[in-house]
Amino acid sequence: MHTEQAKALVEAAVAAGEVPGAVACAGSRERVVLLTTCGVTRLGTPEAAPVTAKTLFDLASLTKVVATLPALLRLVEHGEIALNDPVRRFFASAGWFQTPSVAEVTIRQLLTHTAGLPAWKPLFAVSDSRAVLAASVLQSELAHTPGEVVYSDLGFILLGLIIERVSGLRQDAFVERYVHAPLGMDRTSYGPVTGEVAATEDCGWRNTVLCGVVHDENAYVMGGVAGHAGLFAPAQDIARYAQAWLNFDPRLGSEALLLEAIREQARDAAGARRALGWQLSAPGSSAGRYASRAAFGHTGFTGTSLWLDPDQGWFGVLLTNRIHPSRLGGQRIQSLRAAFHEALSEAR
Repeated sequence: MHTEQAKALVEAAVAAGEVPGAVACAGSRERVVLLTTCGVTRLGTPEAAPVTAKTLFDLASLTKVVATLPALLRLVEHGEIALNDPVRRFFASAGWFQTPSVAEVTIRQLLTHTAGLPAWKPLFAVSDSRAVLAASVLQSELAHTPGEVVYSDLGFILLGLIIERVSGLRQDAFVERYVHAPLGMDRTSYGPVTGEVAATEDCGWRNTVLCGVVHDENAYVMGGVAGHAGLFAPAQDIARYAQAWLNFDPRLGSEALLLEAIREQARDAAGARRALGWQLSAPGSSAGRYASRAAFGHTGFTGTSLWLDPDQGWFGVLLTNRIHPSRLGGQRIQSLRAAFHEALSEAR
């Protein structure tokens, strides 16, 4: 790994004002070889503080693969659900007046973004009730043909509701008890969080700069706990999680189940490839040009990303607050991610 080059790329992005602050972490199955911090947690106020290795970042959609996916895999491993179970097994009234219905889509389709659900809806604009928002998702009309790849936050909100329905626990409690605590991810949690936290957007709807409160509006209405967003973590916890995947850690599930989770299950017309929850490397992806076909990862809207390459044996964590103070900032985050991972690749 060319760790000095990777470090320099991140430092240059902060110096150029592309992102206010960042933590970059990378390593192999056995050890962390890069942990670098730069920039600040918040701009233009006395509360501004340097980013450190302990800084918590709003993971945004990394929640999908760091919380929701492993929770579902645990339920599969213990025989409580199956990947091909339809939604109607858990919610008999889901989409009851629609054809085709969300009731007929499967957990596998939800995980691979092939369920046909809309990509997003401003549900927060309709109600401030978690129960009402959940009901809205369960009654969503299918906007696409099942089987077509359309990345959907609504699908992962629904997966979070399934976790809660089966386990009897709210998703944050289930994930902390059965995923994060066993892996030693002691500082990873759903918000709100306090302490060293990277600020995100100056939110006009909430009339404040968000810091320790989830940025995603729909997750906010759900009390900060949802299947698609809501998790906060420091880079070292995400590194620990990455190493668990690279090592097929049995605390995540059997090797056969984990291999199924990172196998290509679908691809869209542009060639983007999907596994269970994870995105797979493809031309133009943020994995970079030199990642192997086996590489898998995910990104988050707030400026976060995690990629792992089991063939080359590396992982890369890049956490930034690129949407601080505005979501219009950090427009070069995709090229920064790709360059960062290219520096880590053994095939460059």
